[in-house]
Amino acid sequence: MKKRRNFWVWMVMGLTMLLISSPRIGRTASPSQPDFPSCHSFGVQRFQEKKAAPAFSLKSLDGKQTSLSDFRGKAVLLTFWATWCASCKEDIPLLEKFFVGKNDQLAILLIAIDGERNKAVQKVVNDHKVTLPVLLLLKEKVMDHYMVRGWVPQTFLIDREGMLVGKIVGQRDWCSPEAWSCLKELFGIR
Repeated sequence: MKKRRNFWVWMVMGLTMLLISSPRIGRTASPSQPDFPSCHSFGVQRFQEKKAAPAFSLKSLDGKQTSLSDFRGKAVLLTFWATWCASCKEDIPLLEKFFVGKNDQLAILLIAIDGERNKAVQKVVNDHKVTLPVLLLLKEKVMDHYMVRGWVPQTFLIDREGMLVGKIVGQRDWCSPEAWSCLKELFGIR
């Protein structure tokens, strides 16, 4: 009986030492995936594997057809929002301020999921003096392709090669230093 108890004591101690000495156990990033501390603190859910961002072509609020492929070679923030969403209406002006001076390194597209309410979308754009491209989601399946369920705003992070690398669910302080640090780390922007 004493030998059995000693065995379990040594087993528990050994496992404890193993866990303490291996700091990577329990992390979500795989060993092949670099660790981006700013992204973690900013609330980015990084994808374990890169995959191609689903292609789309949507009409903008001004009637022009806009495709994701138009932005190949730039990092893209793709934000799904709605006119009835209070946090979305707070997030958009922050994205607008964040974008100032970064248009050569980054593109931000705002997709209104209630695009059939064209007048409501236009009112939000006017009220908040939005200059970022606003795309209207009508009957297209873009939300399904990006698996946007329930909560908005949701922002998808797409690298220069058109690969999905992460997403952010909910509102963020885009004017904080962590926002730009995170995107510079994730997209390799200098």
